[in-house]
Amino acid sequence: MPTPANEQFVRNAFEQARGILGRLAGRLTEDPDAVVEEAAALFDEMIPSMAYVDKPDHPMASALFICSMNLALYLALKARGVDVHDFGNAMLTGLAKAPATAPPDLGDQEALALFTAGADASQESAASGEFVYEVHVEAGDDLDWGMNIKSCAICHQYTKYDAMDLVPYMCATDDVESDKNSLGLRRTGSIAVGAHQCDFRYKAGGEPQRLAEQYPDKIRLVAQE
Repeated sequence: MPTPANEQFVRNAFEQARGILGRLAGRLTEDPDAVVEEAAALFDEMIPSMAYVDKPDHPMASALFICSMNLALYLALKARGVDVHDFGNAMLTGLAKAPATAPPDLGDQEALALFTAGADASQESAASGEFVYEVHVEAGDDLDWGMNIKSCAICHQYTKYDAMDLVPYMCATDDVESDKNSLGLRRTGSIAVGAHQCDFRYKAGGEPQRLAEQYPDKIRLVAQE
């Protein structure tokens, strides 16, 4: 069970992201402060049943927390008539313009060991709503590392709020971050677009294979200034 301290930790994460969420809301509404307040209330309601709140240091926890923040913001904007594709495009455009952040260094053996341990545990005893995933590390020129997500915590969370149509845009954030850091992410699909797994394959400096280019009906990117 999540402790009050853990719940407060996740709540504080939203507060730390408030400025970013406000700028995103400002691209879609004339009253971003009110929208973010509504999103904060929605996010607070999500916390007690959210996966990983009881173990916020899990290597996959932050991905779910961040996606849940975006879900809360989207729900507040959706109530004001904002379309899912407009929200998704605004989110990806803002992310592309933001400074690049250093990705986890899975070339570091200690970091890779922790990530792999989390993957092994997920296949044996994942709690409801958590990711189930496996890690691939292969020698050679075609792959630095990769993973297959077998069960998606983000899909589980978004399904509860009838927001699965937004998840492909969340998947596309991985492509944006890969492009910013020249990680060469290649995927043939994701669970959110109907594949049986999300097959992440990274090769630094390699040619990317982006989901939006393969699934334009689900990730409808438009040029934005």
